[in-house]
Amino acid sequence: MRDGTLLSRRGFVRLTGGATGVWAVTGSASCSVDGRRSEADVPLLTDRPILTQWAEGIVQVEAPARELPVAYVSMAHLQVFVDPEFRDRASWLLRAHISVSTWHWRIPLPGDPDGVPIAPGDEEREFEELSIREWDPSMPPAMDDIRVRRGRSVTRRISLDCVELSGVRTVDMDAQAATDPRPLEAWFRGGPYDVIVSDETAADTMREDFRLFGTALRFRGRACAGAGEVVQIAGWAARPDEAAVRP
Repeated sequence: MRDGTLLSRRGFVRLTGGATGVWAVTGSASCSVDGRRSEADVPLLTDRPILTQWAEGIVQVEAPARELPVAYVSMAHLQVFVDPEFRDRASWLLRAHISVSTWHWRIPLPGDPDGVPIAPGDEEREFEELSIREWDPSMPPAMDDIRVRRGRSVTRRISLDCVELSGVRTVDMDAQAATDPRPLEAWFRGGPYDVIVSDETAADTMREDFRLFGTALRFRGRACAGAGEVVQIAGWAARPDEAAVRP
């Protein structure tokens, strides 16, 4: 089994550079790497991004989806959950070969070269097929998990303008009141990041990967002033080469 790092579903670009699937934009009149979009041209993915702590130095960002995916690949469990209605489309988007003897899906991993056959029994690339009805939406994803969603690929912007951390946090124990732990508050400033995501229409289907896609600064105060601590940001976003693929 692949040694995947587990991530919370409430679902690496640096602020000064770019990486696959996400563009970091700075300045009020900046353009993205394709030179065609100004900052004002790209609509926000959400004006209320949800941030939760995943691990030391890593924060998750998510805009809740309106509906469940039609397929989901779990790297940690080596399983692929599929809606039968979208099975052919999902296998095409995942570039999967389905064994006629075992019904296992052989799915290339990110970074694998195109067109290279996957040998039977590959422990990192063979996935057991299950019905999407058996998928638990509360199951935390692993890094490089994949979901296939209904919708067209669109570019949306995520901006962290001093956004507060949500969910369970570490606690700061008061030496004078050890029985009364206090939440360790945190706020984050980063981006904006232009990400390729589903527009959640029923017109098409697309693939999104769960991965690290940016960095931000973490602050103890709600004003986000002073020196911040650099953290990495994780979330769902398509890769440009995947988003550009069409049947």
